[in-house]
Amino acid sequence: MCHEYLLEELKSEIEVKREKLNNLILREVSKEEVLKFSVELDKLIHKYYKYSNKKNEQ
Repeated sequence: MCHEYLLEELKSEIEVKREKLNNLILREVSKEEVLKFSVELDKLIHKYYKYSNKKNEQ
């Protein structure tokens, strides 16, 4: 159950971060800001898949 909760939380964070990144791009902010946000999103996605794979291995 804990794994499922963590995955749902990560999924939610990813969606929020993705939406914010899209808004940054639409507002034409600096490339550095977009890159920073994109890296943060990538880290969340990586963490999600890492925990998702652990869950599937059990």
